Amino acid sequence: MSKSGKIGIIVGVVIGFLLLLYFFGGKMRPKEFVTDSWEETYRPSDKGPYGTFMLKELLDTTGLFGNFLQINNKLENELEDAEGVNDIYFFVGRENYLTDEDQEFLFDFIRNGNTAYMMCESFPYGFMKEFTADPDSAYDQELVYDSLQTFRFNHSELASTNYKAKFIYNNIGSEKYWTYFDTSAFYYDEADTLIVSGTNSQSKPNFLKIQYGNGMIFLHSTPYLFTNISLMKKDGFDYAEKVLRHIPPGRVQWDRYNLEEHYFDEEGDGNGGAEKRQSILQFILAHPPLAWATILLLIGAFLYAVFKGKRMQKVIPAAESKENTSLGYINTLSSLYLQENKHQKLIRLKEKTFLNFIADHYYIISKEADEKFISKVAMKSQIEKEKITEIFKLFRELENLPEVSDDQLILLHQKIEYFYKKCR
Repeated sequence: MSKSGKIGIIVGVVIGFLLLLYFFGGKMRPKEFVTDSWEETYRPSDKGPYGTFMLKELLDTTGLFGNFLQINNKLENELEDAEGVNDIYFFVGRENYLTDEDQEFLFDFIRNGNTAYMMCESFPYGFMKEFTADPDSAYDQELVYDSLQTFRFNHSELASTNYKAKFIYNNIGSEKYWTYFDTSAFYYDEADTLIVSGTNSQSKPNFLKIQYGNGMIFLHSTPYLFTNISLMKKDGFDYAEKVLRHIPPGRVQWDRYNLEEHYFDEEGDGNGGAEKRQSILQFILAHPPLAWATILLLIGAFLYAVFKGKRMQKVIPAAESKENTSLGYINTLSSLYLQENKHQKLIRLKEKTFLNFIADHYYIISKEADEKFISKVAMKSQIEKEKITEIFKLFRELENLPEVSDDQLILLHQKIEYFYKKCR
């Protein structure tokens, strides 16, 4: 591939990445974000804006109720009805996905003297059918679309206080549809009663209490008021606490299972059946950090295929460095001079080699080993000045002798070797 072609590909990839960042980056992570997920999960384990972790902590720490259980399967498998205990079926979510079988099981559970507390915008059709001729008519048909609502309780001790709730999305106030009940559509047996426990400032009911058999049902149409982001506000926290105090003390059984719709095959065993699951791609796209990581991975793989996919040039072997054979040459000459008994020539050769060593290592060059020269060598080599002086003094003495003995030559060699070994 030509150089201009490679440059064109790189420019195209960079432009494409910038376009993705421009069109999607701003939406996925605007400046106001303090979290990546604004999904309405209502899960008690979720600490995000629309989770209910703070509500769970409120139940655990305020002592409003007894033991705390979580339901992670169908009600008929996990909802407990202990004798002598007010068991409370507890649900918070945008929609409750109870099956028809579980709804009948729940009604029997309530008739036996237990409590159901359900906070959701859309209740199960069959469940509302128990109290209305047309479940759709149970909700106020005059839709309220606003960002701010004010709520209050009808109880005489609480009626004087108003609680403001603002719908927050991406850390800014946003408008939404607020769900309210139409109590005129409800009917019930003579032995049963319906009480409006809470409304908004326009007297639209959002909190109902229904006496059902020997038990009690609490319906709340504004689950947003029990999310983490609502409970972080003082009005939201106070309101949620007052709502919970309407419920008789007992053992809470929090239904997490019916926050999502479950699908069963024809031979479902009642233990969860075949739950509908997200594909891997859906899961990745639902989480912006994973989506961006996948995009970068694909871009990297594309660039690798473009630039590394073609045949690579053979590896060029490293050139061998030239070996310095000068010392070997000097050793050979020394051996020859020694064998021929030419000690004077050997001394001159050693002196020349010694001066070359000093010049190569310390960049000190002088024709005469005077006091100044020796001082410089001593300072740079870190060898005592006296030792260096002895070497050059011995050179002078041996050069002037008519004959040099082997012992004198060995002594010179030892002094030079001492310098080579100790110098820096």
